[in-house]
Amino acid sequence: MTFSELIALYLFLGGTAAGAFVLMAAARLWRAWCAWRRGGREAACAGSRGSWLDAVVPVSRWVYGVALAMMVAGLLCLLADLGRPEAFYLLFTRPSGSVMSIGAIAVASLTLCMGLTLACELLVLGPFWRKAALVAEGVGCVAAVVVMAYAGMLLQTVVAVPLWQSDWLWVLFLLSSLSFGCAVILLCACACRGYAGAVALCRRSMALDAAFIVMEAAVTVAFSCSVDAACAVQPFRALAVGGFAALFWLGFVGCGMLLPLMAEAALLRRHASGAVVATVASSVLAGGLCLRLVMVGAGVSVAM
Repeated sequence: MTFSELIALYLFLGGTAAGAFVLMAAARLWRAWCAWRRGGREAACAGSRGSWLDAVVPVSRWVYGVALAMMVAGLLCLLADLGRPEAFYLLFTRPSGSVMSIGAIAVASLTLCMGLTLACELLVLGPFWRKAALVAEGVGCVAAVVVMAYAGMLLQTVVAVPLWQSDWLWVLFLLSSLSFGCAVILLCACACRGYAGAVALCRRSMALDAAFIVMEAAVTVAFSCSVDAACAVQPFRALAVGGFAALFWLGFVGCGMLLPLMAEAALLRRHASGAVVATVASSVLAGGLCLRLVMVGAGVSVAM
């Protein structure tokens, strides 16, 4: 398997789609649980008017649509990079216990769950399909976690690339994907600011994203230390001062972590316009794309 910009784009789109789905599906499942505890009265599950749970249903329609589109676009990038679509098909007809095979099954399962939940949101279906959508959201959450983590594990299997030989890599990809998911929810919530609870959902998403970014920063430090300690060529140091340094420091660290973290800390204390929130979310996504490009590009460059 080759590793190019298309693979980096696939990892970004797939991770973002999975992160957005798992967070939104978890919110919907929590909403359904609250409704069930109150005797099935969905209107009562939000508690007071303006609760973030009020905005879960309208925002989820946008999030599921965006997540499905990103997942399909990511798969197209993967197929274009492979150059042989039948190679992807063989992962299902001849499954194995490899990371790639498990990841392919998780991606396919997540895509099907996304399609079912989106169809149930957009179409007027009966009670059976609404219950099936809840099951799909639960199964999709499991598949989404696998998709977010397997990207790092897939890179780690390439032993010829020293930069990818760290057990912290999949954790970094998992946390960054969850942060991307928060960014997608923020963008979709901005489009639904007319609904009750949309502002509260934005605040909760920003607080959650700030927590993910802090953990992501800590894991980045752990990753850098572990990968350099395990290899004499110190691949992370080569990344930090080499040709990918600007993309790493300005793109990932600056645009993807520092700027959003400072902005979210300030916005949690005051009202923010939709344009400002959308700018912060876009910064997170831009930084995440830089992370994937750096990891793939610098990894291959150092290995040569």
